[in-house]
Amino acid sequence: MQLNKTFYERNKERLQKFNGLFMTNPVVERGFILAPVVAAAYSCENAVSLGIGFLIITFVTVMLSSFIPKRIPYTIRIILYALIGCVVFVPTAMLIDWIFEDALYTVGIFLPLLVANSLIVVKSESRFHKHQKGYMAVDVLSHTIGFFIVIMIVGLIREFFGAGSLFGVLLNQWAVAPALLMPFSGFILVGLLAALCNKIRKRIEYPRKKEEDFK
Repeated sequence: MQLNKTFYERNKERLQKFNGLFMTNPVVERGFILAPVVAAAYSCENAVSLGIGFLIITFVTVMLSSFIPKRIPYTIRIILYALIGCVVFVPTAMLIDWIFEDALYTVGIFLPLLVANSLIVVKSESRFHKHQKGYMAVDVLSHTIGFFIVIMIVGLIREFFGAGSLFGVLLNQWAVAPALLMPFSGFILVGLLAALCNKIRKRIEYPRKKEEDFK
């Protein structure tokens, strides 16, 4: 019977810490941190800026906040998490400004809002801090990389087909739809990615069920 199991079924427990990349992706599977993706990820530069910002702010904040004693009241702990995020935000913003000169202006309020994103204020207590430091580090990293992958896909598609360029370099002059640069297109793309990922996830989790079961 063991031989008939899929790779995912055989290694499910060991793969849990990597679920944030796909199976529990914070954007397309959980529906977290949607605003930066749909509103600001209309170019590759914005997508990279927000992706880097999210990765650094979330990873460092969650790891540092895990040292806060549990005897401190929950409300105070959450405030402390946000304060740590604010401190981490400063060097992160400086790094992004060094990489992309105008990025802080083009992404607007969405970068500083990351200091209180759902993974920090919600998942820190309900998921990440329940594990040992090593496991937690991999788990948080997989979720932040999962966000980075999604926002890059959305940014690439919207800039290429909306402005005809990638990272400002004109590449597409024959199939341009400027409407893709608008926020509503971000919702549509995230919805399509969520549907695709949900279909793939069900096939991975239930490989022997017929397709009709999921209709």
